[in-house]
Amino acid sequence: MTDKKTGIVVFDIDGTLTDSIPQHQIAFENALRSFNFPALRTDWANYLHHTDSAIFVQAWAEAKFTSLSDLAELETRYIRELDQQLAKKPFAEIAGAASFIHWLNEQGWKVVYATGSLRYGAEKKLAALDIDLRDAILVTASEYQIREDLLINAIKQATEKYSLPAGQKIISIGDGVWDLKTAENLDVAFIGIGVGAKAKLLTDLGATVFTDFNELRKQGEHLIH
Repeated sequence: MTDKKTGIVVFDIDGTLTDSIPQHQIAFENALRSFNFPALRTDWANYLHHTDSAIFVQAWAEAKFTSLSDLAELETRYIRELDQQLAKKPFAEIAGAASFIHWLNEQGWKVVYATGSLRYGAEKKLAALDIDLRDAILVTASEYQIREDLLINAIKQATEKYSLPAGQKIISIGDGVWDLKTAENLDVAFIGIGVGAKAKLLTDLGATVFTDFNELRKQGEHLIH
């Protein structure tokens, strides 16, 4: 594979690389509820921006609290709650994820991660795949509240770190409608990962979707050439 055919691959994490949504959502909801919101909407997909930090800020505003929302305190409470969930059930890999990332690196692709999760959770999920976090480009909801900003900054960091020329191919891989919409908003190619209703949602919106990374390697490798 020539350099002209490689570029940047941006991965979502929850539900894409790791089977981590249940633990994350329980920990996140418990952390939110510890702030004693008078009423808390848990229809996360119906918040304006689908990231942990944006949901917290919007929920805070809807509660009409007079103080400023404390994202640092949310992080602290989330860490405590997530550790409790992981003690019960560790994160698992979406089939083939780690080997697929290794293959991309061998082919010369620059792999980065952009997630709506808070940083602590994101690091725990990548660690479950034995990804070396010391050299990884990881952009999270701890830094940005808007999904487009996550993707833009992940791409920017990769471009600067690896001194990439303009016009590099960019591919976003995710499992959610918000991942697809973000990619479309930024004119970035998208590949979906998922099964069942989640896969159907993406397929109905025009995305190419694979059940896992083993299937992507077998049937969709041409999409990343």
